Amino acid sequence: MKKNVVNILATTGISLLLLSVVALSFHASCIYLETVFQAFAVNIITHLGIMCIKRMEFKNIFTEVILEITFIVCELLVFGQLFHWFTSLSFLLLVCMGIVIYIISLFLNLLQMKQEAKEINLLIKNRNKNPD
Repeated sequence: MKKNVVNILATTGISLLLLSVVALSFHASCIYLETVFQAFAVNIITHLGIMCIKRMEFKNIFTEVILEITFIVCELLVFGQLFHWFTSLSFLLLVCMGIVIYIISLFLNLLQMKQEAKEINLLIKNRNKNPD
């Protein structure tokens, strides 16, 4: 549970940073406070959807990735309409942002799994040194 909350908050932070960079490139002067909460809500739903997709345990990893990206694109389409994001962003730009955030999240998950594997291997090594 704690890991999921941390991932949601991290993804929200990445989303807001990327949105800020895009906004600056279009010479925008501010991001509305409600956008922070909208991004947070979208990231919660994104993580819940991806968790459900991962529980299906597809044999092919590419099928899972394509399904996750499709879910994100559909979600961005729905929430873009609901929150009127398309008045300031094009759908294509929003999809590109979603995919970039997805790729960054995958990379961060890989780093986290690598760290967890190191910790597990260290615990196994220490256990083998000190048999009780």
